Amino acid sequence: MRSISRQKLAMRVNIRHACSNIKQLRIVMSSRRVDNQHDRNQQYFLAPEVAHQAVKSSPAASNPLFEEVPPGASKITFRHVNGRSPDYYLPETTGAGCAFFDFDNDGWMDIYLVNSGKCDFFDPSPPLRNALYRNNRDGTFTDVTEQAGVASGGYGMGVAVADYDGDGSPDLYVTQYGHSILYHNNGDGTFTDVTEKAGVAAPGWASSAVWFDYDNDGKLDLFVCRFVDFDKSKNKFCGDERKGERYYCISSRLPTCEELALPQQWQWHVYRRHPGFRHRQSARKAWGVVPRM
Repeated sequence: MRSISRQKLAMRVNIRHACSNIKQLRIVMSSRRVDNQHDRNQQYFLAPEVAHQAVKSSPAASNPLFEEVPPGASKITFRHVNGRSPDYYLPETTGAGCAFFDFDNDGWMDIYLVNSGKCDFFDPSPPLRNALYRNNRDGTFTDVTEQAGVASGGYGMGVAVADYDGDGSPDLYVTQYGHSILYHNNGDGTFTDVTEKAGVAAPGWASSAVWFDYDNDGKLDLFVCRFVDFDKSKNKFCGDERKGERYYCISSRLPTCEELALPQQWQWHVYRRHPGFRHRQSARKAWGVVPRM
């Protein structure tokens, strides 16, 4: 755990998920500076109960470290819609992710927010989209989604950020229900959808992803996680039919990709970075990774 510099303000995004209604993005920003009383090279770890007691007895407990910044002040008006329906489709219970990253390399953190969107069981009107907010360096943000070309429009789940091609600009991999999207950062404030060219669509319900160099060749590879095998035709009734009460099914009620003995490319996805830009899917057996949830 690194010590916090006196000059840095802590910021976080708190997105409260509620399946029954839309969600308002809440930006919370530090209202005061944090003193660094320890040497920067030292690390300190406390047991949870010790840390809790320390917080309760701290003078800061009566002087909150964070304060909520309303949309009117931050200019962030994003709302997440999960598309809840009477049919209780399982993807409605998940999502959505976000990323803090400096997409324009100006030294200030910008925000990318993932929303739901059109799929086989949901067709919102008006259409929904993801949102990219550029940091104005004054505590406010500007929505530059359309200019940047990262609206997506699919039923989003999460996002993974990395400069996968080493050109100095961070790129976005957006996981979705249906298929995922790779946005290449052009370095001029815009992005290009290169999913097909890179071969990383990862069909199915992709819940999350991570960039890392698994074979130590100096190039970033991509691991994409899939959830249970699901589409509109596989939706099940969970609840009490006599009382007419219906609930969301738990994931164990649905088959995993492994149980269905689906082809490897439908179970989960490991993309190895190769020369010539394109990613190729690696053999599952060579990994020794257990795909069951």
